[in-house]
Amino acid sequence: MARERRGFARLYVGVEAVYKQADKENTVLVQDISISGVRFISNEVLDQNSEVAFTLSIPDLPKSISAKGKVIWQRRFSESFCDTGLEFTHIDTDSLQMLSNYIKSALGRVDEHREFVRSNLSTMVTYKILSNPDEEKRCITVDVSPTGMKVFAKELLKNEESLELSFNLPEEEEAIHAIGKVIWVKEREEKFTECGIEFTQIDIASVNKINHYVKQTLGIEW
Repeated sequence: MARERRGFARLYVGVEAVYKQADKENTVLVQDISISGVRFISNEVLDQNSEVAFTLSIPDLPKSISAKGKVIWQRRFSESFCDTGLEFTHIDTDSLQMLSNYIKSALGRVDEHREFVRSNLSTMVTYKILSNPDEEKRCITVDVSPTGMKVFAKELLKNEESLELSFNLPEEEEAIHAIGKVIWVKEREEKFTECGIEFTQIDIASVNKINHYVKQTLGIEW
């Protein structure tokens, strides 16, 4: 991310990928990617410095990207979710060039579509379903924009369901509070649900904080 002054631009992609380790294979959700590695969410704990073979398919690219990498960090959110950083140790020249061109092109389009730009955000979200406000639950967000977020939840949330949300941005002590509506739901094989949430009530100060976070993360100025 820009605030950490990493050497390579990172781009949120939100696509599935497959990694293999020994005789095990697992499907994960990639949050962001750079020419040096990827960050993904999985339901499996991986040892630091362990080696994996990684295959990523991005719809805009003509072929899949295959690489080998090592786990450089992992953060466990719960029994079901792990946020993982993988550093490429081997990627062929064609895949590297294709990936580099894709990232440059995508970041170049950011300014044209800034109202829709999302940034990866891995943090715990506390929520209540407004039809059952006495029960507080938790899920994990994987991306955020000033208009909404995408989350992984253990339960099956329903379309049009309204939620009371509370979450923190990195380096922000004060939580953001909002009301949101589920606008799409995707059940996944890994026993959790992927949902898109649109903010229906959020104060302007919170919108500005999210907007600032997105810009810093992507390293852009509007």
